[in-house]
Amino acid sequence: MGDEWIEIHIKMGGQLNMVMMGRTAEALFWIGRYTERTENHARLIDVYYHIREERESGSGQSWSRLIDTIGDRTAFTEHYSSFTEQHVLQYITLDKNNVNSLLACTNHARTNLRNIREKMPSELWDIMNGLYLWLKEKDVRDITSDSPHLFYRFVRDSLSMFHGAATSVMPRQNEWHFIEAGRYLERAENLLRLLQSLGQDYAREESSSYPLMLSVLKSVSGYESFRREYADTVNLSNIIKFLMLHEAFPRSISYAFQALERSLKSIQMEDPDLNMTVRKLAKLAGKVKANLACMDEDDILSGKLEMTLQALRESCNGMGLRMTKVFFPSREEVIA
Repeated sequence: MGDEWIEIHIKMGGQLNMVMMGRTAEALFWIGRYTERTENHARLIDVYYHIREERESGSGQSWSRLIDTIGDRTAFTEHYSSFTEQHVLQYITLDKNNVNSLLACTNHARTNLRNIREKMPSELWDIMNGLYLWLKEKDVRDITSDSPHLFYRFVRDSLSMFHGAATSVMPRQNEWHFIEAGRYLERAENLLRLLQSLGQDYAREESSSYPLMLSVLKSVSGYESFRREYADTVNLSNIIKFLMLHEAFPRSISYAFQALERSLKSIQMEDPDLNMTVRKLAKLAGKVKANLACMDEDDILSGKLEMTLQALRESCNGMGLRMTKVFFPSREEVIA
């Protein structure tokens, strides 16, 4: 397919649209997704360290829940005999065969960036390549022998540096908007997965849940913002409302869909029919954001929380599939 534009036909909403799209847009979208996924997984791993230290003290339960959240239990048990700290950290951090490990996600982002390197600021390549080479040289003893928190903080800080550099130097053109669309779709999906993993604790407002609540807020750098909003009323219900519905906090689900809608609206295509299709995608993101704004406390009570989170995840999956179909058609869809 190359970087040249190719003409394809996609039937969507009963209309035949002429779509012209190349590999560059796909690479940009997945750079956004993989960099965000790496950062979010590093944050989530740090959360589970808090859970283990504060609540279970060596039990494998936290580690198995972590595999269920960002890994594949079947794939894990095929290669590892038990849910020990070293086995789990190897699998989710450094295992090349795990497509969602930090090393694999960093490598995917780096590969996509390398493929369009001549079109991107050099600072972005330097940061991503440096992070990949650093991770590639590590083994699980480098994580556990020192401070795991410092290890995962370095990963987080590197990705924050990457996004900061992109924000500072990239023109606000299609390249930027494709990265942002991928980034915020991934952010919403990862946060929903985190909230689902904590759903079983929602019904238990016990003192033992307090460290978990604080660690979740700190993992998304939301502790200070939350305290300004709710003062001393720290409970799981308020935390979930904050992370789902706060329109001004950059790591809330509401903000992620707001940013996704804005990014899609900003993409400008030459073909009028394709532009109309992109506008429809933006409206879908806006619809999810509007539905979130209409939620009240009853919608996130323990009995309805899982249903609400699952519906939102299905919305994320649907958005991803539609964007893939519109922007990144497979070779089979190309009409000669």
